[in-house]
Amino acid sequence: MNKRERFEAAVNGGDVDHPPCTVWVHFVTDTLPGEEAARRHATFVRTYDWDMCKVMHDYRYPLPAGMETLTSPQDMLKFEKLSGTIPNYAEQLKVIRALRKDFGPEMPIIDTFFDPFQQVMRKAGFASAKIIYGNKREALHMLNAITETVCEYMQELKRAGCDGVLYSINGAIAPPGDRGVDDETFKTFLRPFDLRVCEAMQGMVRILHVHGTHVDMRRVLDYPVEVFSVSDRLRGNPSLAELRKMTDKCLMGGINEQKIPERSLPEIRAEMQDAVKQVGIRKLMLTPGCTSPPQTPEHILRCVRETSRTLTK
Repeated sequence: MNKRERFEAAVNGGDVDHPPCTVWVHFVTDTLPGEEAARRHATFVRTYDWDMCKVMHDYRYPLPAGMETLTSPQDMLKFEKLSGTIPNYAEQLKVIRALRKDFGPEMPIIDTFFDPFQQVMRKAGFASAKIIYGNKREALHMLNAITETVCEYMQELKRAGCDGVLYSINGAIAPPGDRGVDDETFKTFLRPFDLRVCEAMQGMVRILHVHGTHVDMRRVLDYPVEVFSVSDRLRGNPSLAELRKMTDKCLMGGINEQKIPERSLPEIRAEMQDAVKQVGIRKLMLTPGCTSPPQTPEHILRCVRETSRTLTK
């Protein structure tokens, strides 16, 4: 199978010669032009011959002029809908277009994207979340403006030749998980906007990255997506076998992203073999549960790639 055939078969539940496999790391590209960010991604993908080009998205959403963080409810009223090609998004679109031109049609290209709440938190700082949760009217104004911008960006992604989006959310994290929220907070400030973004992504493969630990999958199992990505090896999260009992959709994970740099090669192989033992090779993408540390050594990455090709049943 070629890479696209393998990817599409995994997503759609068809037979695969082996599970699609990839690892992703940050390349510190937020100060670089999109073309250079694309070059770094392409070099990484070719070096290890990954089955997918999973693209990091390091360009941050802009805050209103003169704003460094959220300090009052009135700050949130300053947010307005922006173009889906604002400068930071435009650079990411350059990354996608350059990679598509470089790799051609065979390579599945997957963008990374954060939910509307995280779009502002990753620029304003997560400490300001309390201002959002405590001021519903102003917060919904802000989140609606960001969501409209994000949905327009999704249309631009499709035109750029992107095959899918790994859509990262924190909304399924329940207390006592870090940044965990209660059900009412999730239903008010997170879920409605997630669903709008998922709808805008239709036509691409939607990979819901259920980020964090102590995740409550019941919150998101009805999201209109094709793939669930979970840190299944981390404490407080469901295993792949438990996830399979919850959904028949394609699963993405199997490798502990926190321990991958320090593992022996036999440990890496055993972990990947265990993932297949839990759920089989169909409807599975073998990856770390989240971003791997950039210091993950070459011999580990090569072992991951080589092992994936041996997992044929």
